[in-house]
Amino acid sequence: MAVMKEWCCIEHGEFEGTHPICPGNGCDSRFVTQEFRTPVGITSDYRKRFDAGIRKSADMYKIDDFRSAKAGESSFEGRAPAGAPQVLWGDESKKVLGKSFAELTQVAQKPFIARARDGRELRIDRNNAMREVATDAHITARRVPQAHEVTAARSEKGAKERATALAT
Repeated sequence: MAVMKEWCCIEHGEFEGTHPICPGNGCDSRFVTQEFRTPVGITSDYRKRFDAGIRKSADMYKIDDFRSAKAGESSFEGRAPAGAPQVLWGDESKKVLGKSFAELTQVAQKPFIARARDGRELRIDRNNAMREVATDAHITARRVPQAHEVTAARSEKGAKERATALAT
């Protein structure tokens, strides 16, 4: 999509368009010049609506703190009480949690062992609930297509036989 600019034709006056072609009927547009009537630094209606929408969303979802891309800075210090949950950036996890994300990831890779009330040892070797559920639901199982689901190129010799052999 081209950028709309402001132009002025000596014969027909001001107009907006993407190119310096006068919309006047039959004008050859030789004397069209670009003008800069809208100041660059003034906030547009779009920006005002966007800001109002963000504020309304923050109120609706009770978002207390918008973070900028820089560690330790917040672009909106909403209504977060002291000690509220927060997003941790960079090395802040080590300051707050006592361990870095790399150390926490290593701990999560170790088997989870818990003792039941009757003294049995319960052990989960893969400490990842999503992986366990995916495995139990057979989502991650390798699927081989059935013979009637296999396609092969007609022009290639032996393709149909090779494809059928894969499925059986």
